[in-house]
Amino acid sequence: MKQFFLVFLAVIFMSGCQEEAPAAYTETSPAGIEYTRLYMPETESVAIQIAWPTDWATRENVNQAIPYIGVDLILAGGAEGYPAGEVTETFADLKAEAHLSVTPDNVLGQLTVPKENLAKAVEIAGAHLRAPTLDQGWFDRIQQGFAANMAEAAAGPAFKGFAAIRWAVLGDVPLRRALSVDPLNIISAATREELTQWHKQTLFRTDASIVIAGTLDANAAGAAVDALIAGLPIGPAPKLVAPKPDFSPRRILLHAPDAKTSTLTFIAPLPPTREGHEFEDVILANALGGDDQSVLFNAVRTELRASYGFGAGLDGYSRELRLLAFTGEVETSKLAKAETTVRAAYEKFRQKGLSDEIQARKAPLVLNAGNTAKDPNAASFSALMALLDGQNPSTALHLQGLLEKVDAATVGNRLTTAFPPSDAFLVMAVTPDPTALSNACIITAPAEAVNCK
Repeated sequence: MKQFFLVFLAVIFMSGCQEEAPAAYTETSPAGIEYTRLYMPETESVAIQIAWPTDWATRENVNQAIPYIGVDLILAGGAEGYPAGEVTETFADLKAEAHLSVTPDNVLGQLTVPKENLAKAVEIAGAHLRAPTLDQGWFDRIQQGFAANMAEAAAGPAFKGFAAIRWAVLGDVPLRRALSVDPLNIISAATREELTQWHKQTLFRTDASIVIAGTLDANAAGAAVDALIAGLPIGPAPKLVAPKPDFSPRRILLHAPDAKTSTLTFIAPLPPTREGHEFEDVILANALGGDDQSVLFNAVRTELRASYGFGAGLDGYSRELRLLAFTGEVETSKLAKAETTVRAAYEKFRQKGLSDEIQARKAPLVLNAGNTAKDPNAASFSALMALLDGQNPSTALHLQGLLEKVDAATVGNRLTTAFPPSDAFLVMAVTPDPTALSNACIITAPAEAVNCK
C-alpha cells in the first residue's frame, strides 16, 4: 500500500509538471547564441523577434535610403534555392508571416508561424538572411516604389513641418537625413552594391537580441534560433554615436503658399522608455489628445472651433530621443489663438491632472495586456522591447500586474515631474499666411529651421 501511495504521488507530481505556467527563460542555443524563450502553453503559433543593432543612421558618407530599401529586398529578392518574389506565396502556404523593418537603432525581424511549420519557415527565412540574392529587378521595383511614396508624402505641408522640426532639433546630421530621407534624390541614387555592403555590415549572429515565444521547449527553441541566424557571420559591435539634440523652445513659421489650411505642432522631449513609467505616459497622452473627448481636441475644435482635429501622441527620433507631440490642422485665421489655447489647456491639465477615474483610463490597457500574454507575436515583441531597454523580458507575460501598480498618484507624479511645462515646447506652424503667428522665426524651406534660435 505504501508503494502504491508513492507511485500515486509521483503521477500527480509529473502531471503537474506538464501543466507549466507561462514563463521566460534566458538560454543559449547549441551554436552558442543567447536568446529569450517565452513558454506560452495552449498557443498554436510560434513567434520569433530579432533586433540587430545598427549605427548606419549615424554614419557619415553612407546613403540613408539604403536600409529602407534593404529590409524589403532581403525577403523579396530571393536566396539560393528560392527564386526572387516567391517567398510571399511560400509563406502564405505555410500560414507564416515574416517582416523586416528598420529604425535608427535596430533592424527588426519578425517571424510568426504555426508550430508544425516552424522548421520549414526558419529554413527559408534563414537562407534569405544569410545569403540573399538581392535581385536587381526587385531592387529597382522597390526603389521606384519607395521614391514615389516619399515624393507624394514630401509634397504635403505636414511632412514639411515635421522635416523642419528635425532640422531645428537635430541639424544637418546623418540621423536627421535618415529620419527624413533627405534629400529625396538619395533614393534614386542608391545602388545594389551599396545595399550589399549594408547587409554585410548589419546582420550578424553576434549582439542580436532574440525572443522566441510559443509552446517550445529549450531544445526546439535553440534549434529554431540556430536555423535562423547561426549561419550569419560574427561581426563587430556598432559604433553608436549619441546625438546632440537642441530641444530649446522656439516658435517657427514655415510659409507654405500652396497649403490649403494651417498645421500646428508642439514637441518637447520625454525621458526614454528604459526609465520606466510608460503606462503613465500612454494614459496621459490619451487623455490629452487620444480621441474627440480629450483635453486638446475639446479646447481647439469644440471650444475654439478652429481645428479639423487636434491630438497628442508619443514619438521618438531614436530610443533615447523620445518626444511628446501635439498636432492638428487649424483654421489659418485662428492659428495664433489656437497656439495660446493649446498652451493654456495643456498647462491647466498639467496643474490639475486627470479629472476622470483612473481605472477607466487603465481599462483598455489592461485588456490589451491580457491579450498580449496570450499572443506569442505580441508577447515576443513586448519582451524584445524590454530587452532593448535593459529590462526583464518576463514583464511581457505580466503586464497586467505592472498595471496594477499604476494609480492616480503615479500618473500625477509622472505628469508633474516628466511632462514639460507649457513654455518648454518647440512650436512649428505650417501656413499659407506668413503673418499668422507673430514674432515667429519665418522660413520658406525646412532646412532654414536650423537657423531659428
